[in-house]
Amino acid sequence: MKHLSLQWRITLLTALLIACACVCMNLLLYRTGVTGMDALNGFMMQYQPGSADPLTIEIPQEEMSSLLAHFSQEVYDAKVVFGRKGWCITVVVTIVSAAIAYFVSGRALKPLQQLAQQAQQVDQDSIATTRLDENTVQEFGQLSRSVNRMLDGLAQSFELQRQFAGNAAHELRTPLAILQTKLELFAEEHPAMDSETAGLIRSLREQLDRLTALVRTLLEMSNLQSVSRTDQIALAPLVEEILTDLTPLAQKNNISLQQDCEELGMVGSDALIYRLVFNLVENGIKYNRPGGAVRVTLQQEKQTAVLRVADTGPGIPADCRESIFQPFFRVDKSRSREMGGVGLGLALVREIAVLHGGSVTVERSSENGTTFAVTLPLAQPC
Repeated sequence: MKHLSLQWRITLLTALLIACACVCMNLLLYRTGVTGMDALNGFMMQYQPGSADPLTIEIPQEEMSSLLAHFSQEVYDAKVVFGRKGWCITVVVTIVSAAIAYFVSGRALKPLQQLAQQAQQVDQDSIATTRLDENTVQEFGQLSRSVNRMLDGLAQSFELQRQFAGNAAHELRTPLAILQTKLELFAEEHPAMDSETAGLIRSLREQLDRLTALVRTLLEMSNLQSVSRTDQIALAPLVEEILTDLTPLAQKNNISLQQDCEELGMVGSDALIYRLVFNLVENGIKYNRPGGAVRVTLQQEKQTAVLRVADTGPGIPADCRESIFQPFFRVDKSRSREMGGVGLGLALVREIAVLHGGSVTVERSSENGTTFAVTLPLAQPC
């Protein structure tokens, strides 16, 4: 019962109540009708010619026994038909009532279904703007107000978290820059240092580079909302520019870059869309097999531009295909450290896509490679 929807629960309970009422009424009517029929049958069986009763029936004596037997059979048949019709009526009334209850309860629960659809649209990216409709039935209106207050609190918490990350990253930039400068000066002033010290300096500089990249990405993510998104962007030239910029990295990793892009345009932030495509292609190069390829395609599907970045890497496990868009998540932590990743590249890609009214998903993934699909709204024709 607990797995049934509320509409089906109301329907079944209503049908059960009506069935019980019909059964009780049917038993009462059957009992009353049968009692009357039996009384009439008993009167006929006990009637004797010449009785003082006012009713007089002139029947020949030799036909009396046959008449009484026939009359008893007719009474029995009438009771059977009466009972059968009563139970048929009970079944029909129960089924019709259940159907009426189903449709009536569905109409009564329609506001709840609308609230459920609105609630399904709420996620961490739209939590600040999506609110449930409070102008509805009193009980559901109270539920909507409660949920909206909860969403306001969550949106405020997310905003405070975003501000904290941005402020912390901003404050970390200065000491990191000072440390990096001091290490570079130390290396220049001590060219003849021993191998152990040189290894230590090299390791410190690598970790500082990782921290600097992390801080830079955190700052970008915290400031996304404030970036202007009014640029007219030609997507095909943008992809070509990114592939040109990443050609040295691809050659270093023995990866070939391919593209097949339609001439499509959109309105948004040129810098952010550049970063979105750059991160996807860079990941395709880094997490690929030697001698592999990264293919970028761009085509129009309905009213959206669909950008696909396909690589020939080892693929992403099925249980990680949603988590990879969460901050600091890594499929292979040891390899990510080796590549210098901080676990924010795909999180930033998702933030940028959602900010422009689009989305990003893992369209397919296997041991032969992975394809990321990004949908972005096309520019409306003037």
